[in-house]
Amino acid sequence: MFKSFFALFLLAGLLPASTLIAEGPETQPLTEGWQLQSSAQVTASGETIAAPGFAADGWHAVTVPTTVLAALVKNGVYPDPFYGLNLKKTPGYREAPFLVMPEGSPFKVSWWFRTEFTAPEAWKGKFVQLHCDGINYRANVWLNGKKVADSETVVGMFRRFQFPIQDALNYGGKNALALEIIPPGQLPDVEYETKQLEATTGWDDHNPYPPDLNMGLWEDVYLKATGPVRVEHPYAESELSLPELKPAKLTLSGFVTNASQEAVTCSVSAVCEQIMVTQDVTLAPGEKKEVIFRPEDHPALSIANPRVWWPNPLGPQELYSFRLAAVVQSAESDAAETTFGIRDATTYINQEDWRGYRVNGENILIRGGAWMTADMLLRLDEHRYDALVRYARDANLNMLRSEGFSVRETDEMYSICDRYGVMVTQQIFGRNLPDEALAIACIEDMMLRIRNHPSLVHFLGHDETFPTETLDAAYRGLLEKYRLHRTYQPHSGAFNVDERQKTGGTRTGTRELWTYAMPSHYYLRQKDGAWGFAQSGGIGGIVAVRDSLRQMMPEDQLWPPLGTEAWSFHTVTQGATYFREFQTAMAEGYGAPGDLDDFCNKAYAMNYNSARGMFEAYGRNKYKALGITTWKYDASWPAAMTWQYVDWYLRATAAYYGAKKACEKVHIQYAYDDDSVYVVNALREAQKDLKATAVILDDALEEKHRNEALVSVGPDGVTKTFALEIPADLSKTYFLKLTLSNAEEKVISDNFYWLSTTKDVPGKSRYTKERIFYTEPESRADFTALNSLPPVKLESKTEVATENEEQVVRVTVSNPTDKLAFLIQLSLIAGEGGQEIAPSFWEDNYFSLLPGESRTTTTRVYTRDLNGATPTVRIQGWNCTAAGS
Repeated sequence: MFKSFFALFLLAGLLPASTLIAEGPETQPLTEGWQLQSSAQVTASGETIAAPGFAADGWHAVTVPTTVLAALVKNGVYPDPFYGLNLKKTPGYREAPFLVMPEGSPFKVSWWFRTEFTAPEAWKGKFVQLHCDGINYRANVWLNGKKVADSETVVGMFRRFQFPIQDALNYGGKNALALEIIPPGQLPDVEYETKQLEATTGWDDHNPYPPDLNMGLWEDVYLKATGPVRVEHPYAESELSLPELKPAKLTLSGFVTNASQEAVTCSVSAVCEQIMVTQDVTLAPGEKKEVIFRPEDHPALSIANPRVWWPNPLGPQELYSFRLAAVVQSAESDAAETTFGIRDATTYINQEDWRGYRVNGENILIRGGAWMTADMLLRLDEHRYDALVRYARDANLNMLRSEGFSVRETDEMYSICDRYGVMVTQQIFGRNLPDEALAIACIEDMMLRIRNHPSLVHFLGHDETFPTETLDAAYRGLLEKYRLHRTYQPHSGAFNVDERQKTGGTRTGTRELWTYAMPSHYYLRQKDGAWGFAQSGGIGGIVAVRDSLRQMMPEDQLWPPLGTEAWSFHTVTQGATYFREFQTAMAEGYGAPGDLDDFCNKAYAMNYNSARGMFEAYGRNKYKALGITTWKYDASWPAAMTWQYVDWYLRATAAYYGAKKACEKVHIQYAYDDDSVYVVNALREAQKDLKATAVILDDALEEKHRNEALVSVGPDGVTKTFALEIPADLSKTYFLKLTLSNAEEKVISDNFYWLSTTKDVPGKSRYTKERIFYTEPESRADFTALNSLPPVKLESKTEVATENEEQVVRVTVSNPTDKLAFLIQLSLIAGEGGQEIAPSFWEDNYFSLLPGESRTTTTRVYTRDLNGATPTVRIQGWNCTAAGS
């Protein structure tokens, strides 16, 4: 798994070749040639199944890693569960959320994974370990007819297991490995007042649950042969002097274990680029010891001019490589490698008891989202990871909060965040687990695994709840024991902001923001607005891209939106009624939709407007506002409407482009609370001699007000440019065009707002009898005049170039008419009539053009995603199409 991912780092010079599992001469991946079968279909014992030559007739051919359901879908046993209502028809399906495997489910019983392999003759005399990096949930492990480990000890999805097998191998000949996987959910079928009981994936109310509850081998399985001393968990700590950012003092460490029955003396070396330090270590039989190289003992570990890692967009993402090796009797026994970044990251509590973030001595306004497991069937390939994190980087979303109900994220996800400069807050669990010892074992393994990543900056205990005293103490103890140098808070955040001191300086976000938030909400409300730090919050339901809607459900289920069974199923577990307030806001503010395109246009306008307004409010209010990781960022399965900025098909939504507009490095924006124009600088450098221009137009595009001013803004600063004079004779719907130019008259930021003389003003918070929360508007903006915009034919010019493994498409769109071209949506499709290529990384999208205006924007796509087709630009929008269409 992820071979190509590591290859990317090799090409970049970030990792030595021996990091690759497939390339190391002493490592053998067990990826291909697996067979899968239900224990209900197998009468043979484990001893027999794990014998070389066992006749696995009728078994399914699979590759590992995989869950059972993912493998069966790939084998064609079940149709694509992500399409339409297929998941409901999959045996074992149960309405979510569920913690107990239902009776009669084919996944209630255990399933066998088996494979055969040849152990190299050259390994004879070495110490060989079987590595299973992800088992869900329990396993009995058999090799060559002998039980290696049983399900009493092999338990927990978030643990890596190693089994010594050198005495059981047939060197130079065939070996058979069989794992009996016992699923989670083997619990009494009663009502539980919790959302999580076991150390496994949970999906809360985000999406349906997979019927197999993700049972299987979800991470790598491989063999590793070493000498008598094993090397594990290399770790690099850095102490960076502030504010000069030099020098940096490194502490390098790792664990060595004597696998033999005799005392061993070894030479342990730590190599970091041009630095090499060594020390001799003596180990008793079976002894495990941490070896630490400190700068006070090794002056070479003090770096005078370090390359410093910064989060995007504040600086480069510099990474170092580090190799730890043990030599016994002049021969390398084992080695382990990692990458790390030199940086200083911390959090603080301000005078109002809110938590803020600081990196390399600089305050950081957090604008990001909650990260969900990237695929409900755990098909976690590096292409998906790369696209999702790259989208965040491109939008200057600087943090992803890894959700406690999700998987404890993989090294691959973290490494991509390191590379793109996107910080991560890791939530430890969703809820308290009854088996606290198992919970602690999982988290200990996670901390050892991810502690090198510079993108990891903070830990949350549990989601919306406190860990028990025992677990809280254990989490704190592990952070100290393994010197993670990250801050921790026990609770994700209070619903009642007055309790923020107790939970750790953050709020969860009020529940009405999960249904719908108008664009002015975060300006006009304090307790659930742009104030302090929100671990959640958001703008409510976000509608997927049109092509995604058509990919996830049949045509006859597309209309009416939120009104068919498939639409409802592809929202959240509460169903489509959860987003009733969004529908009300659309009908009252924009008018009831007449068809699917009309619905999409109005939904996209609402999503863009609300996302832009939310993130702009945090920018304007920094550092009274310290940050938000909005609920949420991505989706684990195809959702027609959920909390998603990038949908499961890897298409960016209108909300994403609203967020991207708001989070520009240097940005001009309108504030809903005081009708003023601000310039917000996200960079560490001052911006001087800029010209801000604001133009107000009525619905006939007649200019009603213009204002210009020279403006400068300090590092990471905010400057109020001027207050707008709103004319008294405006039409009910009107427009505001903002531009910000530098001294060379180049536009560095622009913004286009549709506004109303009847303002969006949030009122009281309410909830329905089903306990669906919403905000009752005090008044609602009237944008119904947008329905009367005349059609516009746009002209365009396209240029295509190849850069490495990407196609770069540059598009110039022009409005030759005297009408407004509103909410233009560009997509790159694979040939005429094709679907939108995903991912597509547009510089700008969902923009509007006034008469005579043009816009040049660029998108990048991976050449492999074209499948040989010629990329074609498709233009659509609220009232516009391409000329000739």
